[in-house]
Amino acid sequence: MRINRAALRVAMVVAGVLAGASGGGAAVAAGDPPVSALFSGHVMDFERSSAKVVGVYVPNWEPVALVDGLSGQNVTHLIYAFLHVCGPGQLEKDAPRCEGKGEQQLAESAIDQTFDEAFQRLKKRASHIKVLASVGGWGGSDPFFHLANDPAKRARFAASVADFLRRHPGFDGIDIDWEHPTSNGSANGVPLGAAADGQGYADLMQTLRKTVDTLSAETGRPYLVTSAINTTESLVGKINYRDAAKAMDLVFMMSYDYFGPWTPQAGHHTALRSVGDGLDDSLAGGLKTMLAAGVPAAKLVAGVAMYGRGFTGVVPPSPKPTQFNGSKRDGVFAGADGSVIYRDIAARYLDKQGQGRSGYQVIYDPKGEAYALWNPSTRFYLGYDDPRAVLRKGRFAVEQGLAGVFAWELSQDNGDLLNAMNLGVGHVPRKP
Repeated sequence: MRINRAALRVAMVVAGVLAGASGGGAAVAAGDPPVSALFSGHVMDFERSSAKVVGVYVPNWEPVALVDGLSGQNVTHLIYAFLHVCGPGQLEKDAPRCEGKGEQQLAESAIDQTFDEAFQRLKKRASHIKVLASVGGWGGSDPFFHLANDPAKRARFAASVADFLRRHPGFDGIDIDWEHPTSNGSANGVPLGAAADGQGYADLMQTLRKTVDTLSAETGRPYLVTSAINTTESLVGKINYRDAAKAMDLVFMMSYDYFGPWTPQAGHHTALRSVGDGLDDSLAGGLKTMLAAGVPAAKLVAGVAMYGRGFTGVVPPSPKPTQFNGSKRDGVFAGADGSVIYRDIAARYLDKQGQGRSGYQVIYDPKGEAYALWNPSTRFYLGYDDPRAVLRKGRFAVEQGLAGVFAWELSQDNGDLLNAMNLGVGHVPRKP
């Protein structure tokens, strides 16, 4: 029997990591991380022993030092958030960036150039990395509703994308984060969306594909077309993903935010599996929906949340004390959106063995394959992507033939989750 030594070493490392996370054991082999590595709070470097994607968003409101601090050996793709579009639907704050721009052109500022230069520096250390310019995002997607269904407007937008890529060599493609075709959820107080958007989305992707392929012929560089999407069945069913997928290289499944301030009940916002039959409030549920919509598994990227969402006044479930989905709650924690970044979760509520502290218990839901924090005295519940859960998501991506994993967003991590993403998809830690 032929032995895949890289895969064997990954398995040994993961076994040691899990042993450390559960409270005991030493490193399983010389040169491997210590058994507590999953909760080390330090970024590890990896050999790219797997072909899988390990992507992460980089927001342009964070310091550019976030990019300069990367060695580059623990990521394959960076998604730069966000660029916006000028013209109908543009945000008021983008007015200075849109001065002198025409409708359907990308809004730009000096920060985009600063990050472009940082991406170029990063690629000198790690030439394999692909950088995507993400357009839209929650609150920044309204212009898509005004342009997607008009061929001339789509063409102007695509031409602006090509011009941006031509002038910013640190970027390798475009990512469309349209939230969401057929309904914007009144993100900016103005409801937008029509049934035609479902086909308009596919037409937009095909236009972008043709445009960047033409650019490739000009520059000799390949360019990617990708999209970040909501995998909820009620939305997916309205969009022509079957045709859109033909034009895209990767589809980032935003398999998080299934529960939050907008849901009347508490629940885990980023579980691997749904705890009820027929639900699509999980990564596995979203995958089932996207496969049924005609998107090949090999183009789908599983989502990881580098933040949790919490609720207050939660009524504990009975008789299953681990399954909080659907529990009554009074409010959200912390702040208006109920979110807590993982870096703070690790510092405040977890010890170095991944156990709860300061009155908080770490609970594992075996059906959802998800971890959460629970304080029985304060009735505080926080669903989050624990490194053990992220490790399982990476394995799930491999098992299901997915492209890999990605996360929102880099500044929220202390290193634990990015390490777990790499381990999960089979990347081998570098020896010191």
